[in-house]
Amino acid sequence: MRRDMELVRKILIDTADGVDSYNLQLGRFADADVEKVRKDEMLIYHINIMSQKKLINFKHLEDLDGDCRIYKVELSWDGQDYLSTVEDDTIWNKTKDVAKARGLEIAKISFDVVKNLAVQQSKQLLGIE
Repeated sequence: MRRDMELVRKILIDTADGVDSYNLQLGRFADADVEKVRKDEMLIYHINIMSQKKLINFKHLEDLDGDCRIYKVELSWDGQDYLSTVEDDTIWNKTKDVAKARGLEIAKISFDVVKNLAVQQSKQLLGIE
């Protein structure tokens, strides 16, 4: 699975806006909705890698029936810091435009480079650079 920086940003924004739990389907059974399972697996993957990067903290429960509940999702200090860098739509769009102009997809750039690029766009908008 590849990381999706748009989804990372959305999860951070949603968390800051008060979304603190997700009920997800892991698809262990034949009657599972394949499309929902795919989306839920992508969400679980991103929540896990965001936790590894120390952007969020959360708790989770997995049921025997194939459901997963992720709860008490909270932004960490680093998550707040990153969100303050990429939350503004103008800065985010300029960050993606710069990457695209150089022939890169935002999803294929390292997390730290995306953050630095967003900081650079913020500074330019503020007239600091």
